[in-house]
Amino acid sequence: MKKLSRITTLLFFATLALLVSALFAIPLYATEPVALVAALIPMQAGVLSMNSTNNVSARMSFDKARDILALAMLDKFDGNFARAREWANGRKLAQGEVRCEVQLTATSTQFTFGVTTVDANSSNTIFNTEQRLNQQDSLIVSDYGIFVRKPASATSTIDQPLTYGNPNTFSTGNVATALNGTFYGNGQFSLKVNNDVIIPNRGLFNHYYVPQTQGAVGITAQTIFPLDQVRGAEDGFLVTEPNIVLVGSKKYVPTIQLPAALAAVEPFQRAVLIFRGILAQNSTVIN
Repeated sequence: MKKLSRITTLLFFATLALLVSALFAIPLYATEPVALVAALIPMQAGVLSMNSTNNVSARMSFDKARDILALAMLDKFDGNFARAREWANGRKLAQGEVRCEVQLTATSTQFTFGVTTVDANSSNTIFNTEQRLNQQDSLIVSDYGIFVRKPASATSTIDQPLTYGNPNTFSTGNVATALNGTFYGNGQFSLKVNNDVIIPNRGLFNHYYVPQTQGAVGITAQTIFPLDQVRGAEDGFLVTEPNIVLVGSKKYVPTIQLPAALAAVEPFQRAVLIFRGILAQNSTVIN
């Protein structure tokens, strides 16, 4: 069992080296040997990672995020992994998330999100419910989710992100049908960084989740109704392998592409993109 665990660890770090070389344009001959050596270094204690419901996977996500940071900084430390990892351990590493929003319309088939505080989205607005990435920070993404919401106004904060077009919430004719069909059923998500496509397309249907619906169900004279069964830590999210690394000093363009315009939308209706993982504060250099 221990031998199998060691082989798995070696394979993991070898794959990690390939990922870092591809993402940060570091030669493979510099990352691969260091990664293999890193596989033999005992893991250290630290802060747990994403909003995982399993402590073991949360710990693995944290350790992986720290090593990704260290490998990404090898060129700054002349290939010395020990120094790079010491630098990574010195960052403020904690669970974090980036929340981006864009207003949906019935006149467009493409919607882009703004990731950092200086990026523009398709709506040309930074909404008050967004949590953008600071330019000096990085987020090693463990999972991400794509949701829809129906604010009562441009600044409303009383609604929740939903994993499907609930007809009791999106009650205007054809809105719920358009969300469930055109949006979730046939939409695609892509992600570019500095004009390099790292996610060509991934179906929004992966994020579609219809819970045990109890909305608008009650008995005569009942005024407070039950809510849909939903788990905010899990439902609607996808695990990212390989990990996505959001670096505040780079230009990211997350995009939703629909096959046709939505048949109908509610006023202020939005799509919500949430990246979750390990936030590394003050880990980038802003040019």
